[in-house]
Amino acid sequence: RHWVDQAALSLPLPDPNPGDPEWLCVRRSQVILRIPSLLPRSLQHCRLDYTSVSDHRVTVETHGGDLVSLFDTCLTRVTRIKLGLKVTCSGLTPTYDHDLLLVLHNAAAGDGAHIRRIRRQMQTAAPYFERTLEVAHVVEESEKGTSVTTVTATDPENAPLTYSIEAVLDARSQRMFEIDPTSGLVTTKTRLDRELVDVHYFRVKAVDKASSPPRSATTTLQINVDDANDHEPVFERQEYDTSVRESTSVGSTVLTVRATDQDAGPNADLRYTILNPSGANEVFRIDPKSGELSTRLPLDREQHSQYTLTVQAEDQGPAQHRLTATAQISVTVMDENDNYPQFTERTYTVEVPEDISAAASPVIAHVQASDHDSGKNGQVRYAIIGGNTAGHFTIDGLTGEIRVAAPLDHETNRHYRLVVRAQDGGSPPRSNTTQLLVNIRDVNDNSPRFYTPLFQETVQENVPVGYSIVRVQAFDNDAGDNSLLTYNVEGGGENLPVEVEETTGWVLTRRELDREENHHYTFTVVARDHGDPPQSASATVILQVQDQNDNDPAFQPKNYEVAVSESDYPGTPVVTVTATDRDENPRLHYAITSGNERGRFSITAQNGRGLISLAQPLDYKQERSYILTVTATDAGGRYDTATVYVNVSDANTFPPQFENTPYSATIFEDAPEGSTVIMVAASDGDTGENARITYSLSGESVPEFIIHPSTGAITTTKPLDREAQGGYLLTVTARDNGTPALSDTTDVEITVVDVNDNAPVFSEASYRASVPEDASVGASIIQIKASDADAGLNGRVVYSFVGGNDGNGAFSLDPTSGVVRTARVLDRETVEQYSLVAMAVDRGAPERSSSVTVLVDVEDINDNPPMFDTDRIQLYIAENSPVGSTVGEVRARDPDAGRNALIQYSIIGGPDAKNFSMVAHPSEGRAELVTRVDLDYESPKKKYQLNVRATSSPLRSDIPVTVHVVDINDNAPVLSDFRIIFNNFKNHFPVGPIGRVPAMDADVTDQLTYHIISGNKAGLVDIHKDSGEITLSPSLNTNVPIHATMEVSVSDGLNEVTAEMSLQVRLVTEAMLFNSVTVRMAEMTQEAFLSPLLSYFVDGLAAIIPCPRENIFIFNIQDDTDVEARILNVSFSAKRPDVPGEEFYPPQYLRERVYLHRADLVKLSTVQVLPFDDTLCVREPCLNFEECLNVLKFGNASGFISSNSILFRPIYP
Repeated sequence: RHWVDQAALSLPLPDPNPGDPEWLCVRRSQVILRIPSLLPRSLQHCRLDYTSVSDHRVTVETHGGDLVSLFDTCLTRVTRIKLGLKVTCSGLTPTYDHDLLLVLHNAAAGDGAHIRRIRRQMQTAAPYFERTLEVAHVVEESEKGTSVTTVTATDPENAPLTYSIEAVLDARSQRMFEIDPTSGLVTTKTRLDRELVDVHYFRVKAVDKASSPPRSATTTLQINVDDANDHEPVFERQEYDTSVRESTSVGSTVLTVRATDQDAGPNADLRYTILNPSGANEVFRIDPKSGELSTRLPLDREQHSQYTLTVQAEDQGPAQHRLTATAQISVTVMDENDNYPQFTERTYTVEVPEDISAAASPVIAHVQASDHDSGKNGQVRYAIIGGNTAGHFTIDGLTGEIRVAAPLDHETNRHYRLVVRAQDGGSPPRSNTTQLLVNIRDVNDNSPRFYTPLFQETVQENVPVGYSIVRVQAFDNDAGDNSLLTYNVEGGGENLPVEVEETTGWVLTRRELDREENHHYTFTVVARDHGDPPQSASATVILQVQDQNDNDPAFQPKNYEVAVSESDYPGTPVVTVTATDRDENPRLHYAITSGNERGRFSITAQNGRGLISLAQPLDYKQERSYILTVTATDAGGRYDTATVYVNVSDANTFPPQFENTPYSATIFEDAPEGSTVIMVAASDGDTGENARITYSLSGESVPEFIIHPSTGAITTTKPLDREAQGGYLLTVTARDNGTPALSDTTDVEITVVDVNDNAPVFSEASYRASVPEDASVGASIIQIKASDADAGLNGRVVYSFVGGNDGNGAFSLDPTSGVVRTARVLDRETVEQYSLVAMAVDRGAPERSSSVTVLVDVEDINDNPPMFDTDRIQLYIAENSPVGSTVGEVRARDPDAGRNALIQYSIIGGPDAKNFSMVAHPSEGRAELVTRVDLDYESPKKKYQLNVRATSSPLRSDIPVTVHVVDINDNAPVLSDFRIIFNNFKNHFPVGPIGRVPAMDADVTDQLTYHIISGNKAGLVDIHKDSGEITLSPSLNTNVPIHATMEVSVSDGLNEVTAEMSLQVRLVTEAMLFNSVTVRMAEMTQEAFLSPLLSYFVDGLAAIIPCPRENIFIFNIQDDTDVEARILNVSFSAKRPDVPGEEFYPPQYLRERVYLHRADLVKLSTVQVLPFDDTLCVREPCLNFEECLNVLKFGNASGFISSNSILFRPIYP
């Protein structure tokens, strides 16, 4: 330090203590010493802050700096107190801390010599610098020997000092500066570069060599090298690529560009600006200080998706020497899902016939919606969200095709109002809806239907003609003419007394009814609609005619004749007379009204008949006949009469007797119907009628036989069947005709003799058995059995296979037992089921046979591996299918059956196996290949390879699978603004297309269509709708400059983009060609130069010539084919702005400007411009020292050359 850091002080004691000289006693608040008086002069004007005191008995006053006791105390004879100081001085000296050590001595009488010694030490102190830090400045690039500053120190005894410097922190500083040892002048030793070292630190030392030992002082010297603006700013990158969401709010940061400048101060203080802020770029702004690019207007990707900004960084050096740098920023606006899908129609309407085939899933409508967003945000998926509760319709989620999924019925639902939603793939998704009105057109698919199939009605027989009996009504669920019905009567006969009204269905009487003629009528009413073809239905009508008492009873016959024996007892029935009444439910009363004077007979009504019985015994000898009159009367008093003639006969005495009893007979079972089996005979001892015998069969009914009542011949009534019944026992009765009749009975036994009339009958209608395919030869499979109902040889059965029906020799059949056996080795995969035909033949004459089918199922064993139908499976899937979509089906065949044919599928490898998984459907014998990743046709990978294994354990087969990604329309066309520069030249107007609209679509299958939306009312340009080829109108073949702007659209059928097409037409004149020069550019092609360097090159030419950029005419851009390097020749001329008319700068002037400012032109245009080639003038100089010029002769108009944004028509030499 440069002040005394120890001090000795003698103080008088306020209250001397002679007895204890080792102590210094002070009172409370007593000032012990004043500290500022001890400090060097250089610190007299500095601020001193006391930060600490080591002794708790004292303190330092803040303002005066006095050392004061805090209370009454005594200090030792020698007391050491350490103070902490913070020193703050004005100027460049920084604030610093310092420790001050005070040593206090009690001023005893014997201490004078000690005090004097200390004071002498203080008077011979070392030299010191006024400041601990000296700061100086020097400008970089200063010449060697430039004075920087003078650093001096003070010696208390004014002794001469010697100065030296030593670099600290950086050893390089030692080589750049030096100090005069006597004066302390610091100078430069070399030219300085601030960017190499901008601050130098030295330790400066001043030495008093006269003292012994030499005393010294040091200070620090800081030399700041001030900047000169000798460095341009440099951006971190020349090109920035970034993206921003279109939903980004105004004021949001897009990115921050940073440039650095090796200079300092204002020379390194950079300001950022956008050089092309107009037009579309006005949506951005840049913070001039931070380089933060932000939005100043809302973004809309659908209006502008790409921005190119040129940003400049400029330092703040002297205005005339400021340096700049530029960088390009490409901003891609990322799509935000801010657009809703839009349907092409607000409402769709379609009419569909109700008989459309749902099985064929026909397309009935096609809804379309577009979304101006891109990517997934613009991918629209369709769904039916309303009106389809019964699932009659389906919609293709990708195409919007609506199909019929279930049968339609106009009668159930005449129209459907479907709500269709179009939803994009954004997150969150946006959607829109439309309605599809599906009107179901009626077809005549419904037959008329009666409310009941049977109409029953009653009607009085006396109703008048035209009486409405019943309405037979039907309905038809169809509509229009298909539901109009016409009724007519079918059946019931020609005399049907009713008819049906054809429009209403009322059944009317068309003539009078008579129940007695017909008490009921059954007829059919047909209802037929008016469809094409017509449909009909029928109902049965039953009319019951109710009776009226309008008919007299009537006997039939009118006369009866009957015989009665005199031996008959009273009560014996004589005869039954019958009267009928055509009226319904007649109640007839019978009475004998004459001829019964003696009361011999009585009559009673039984079941509607009159039974006449004997009331008293008869006597043949007294009265042999009677004539009775019988009257039948109904409840209404109507009546009729009949006459009964009763003859009294003699009594019957002898019964008949059979001659031979019992009887027996035989008959063949194939005897024809009516064959006589046997004749029986009986005799009677009476005479006359009493002796006339009648034969009949009695007992249980035997319908196979009848007996002739007079002859007694028994004959067959139907064919006999011994197998059904082999014999019969008949009871025959012989009865005479006496009164009462007498009879006798006998038995007749008939045996049926067998004939071979039955074929063998198998026990089963068909037989079925199974056998393993590895069964040994001769293995028993099944036994078939047949029986023959015939007897003897007629019923003995032999078995065999019908020729050719033994499974082609695979089986044998035992002729006696009917056992079926294997005859050779079987293979289920060759034949899995055999249909054998076995025959059973009896031994009758002629023999009879029957056949039966024997199905033999060959049971499988697992002896075949799964087999694929092809050597390689080719599958196809649309790109962008969601993860988990089915790519296709993998199916192998296993000739085995059952569990042996169950196949398991797995992915066993291949370069792309991880991208897919298998979903098994064991019950269907197949598996589905399912995606595990997103597939994109526009990605480099359009084909995936993997291997699939089909396993039927333990057998297996492998097959390679190739999955092809199929392109769909998931990319919008890309089209940017473009220009057509047409250099018209005499007699060289282009005919036909000059090029194409520079649009592209990543979807290779998309068919683009092109249109000019606006700006082409004059018809200057024609664009082919399908190819996009551009043709110029002949009206452009003029010398008048034309500039037109048109809006062009390109659509892929789903997405549409628009861009601006700028047309510039100018006439290339001879003066323009003559006054042109050609510059050569290295490593350049036509396409690269057109976009975007052409514009930059024009700007550069306009700057170096100088002239307005519209006065620059570039008319030739051509590859140099005379050299191997990629050299591009560009020819141009420039019109003078200061001269009216077509006055051009001469070529010499243009060459001179390019020569002098080629570096500027390169910088402005960013192309490598080569020096002019003057070899021709060197080889062949002009005579008489005339100026030599190279002039190209132009006159060959070429076709257009193009880039992605410019179509240019050059004029070649």
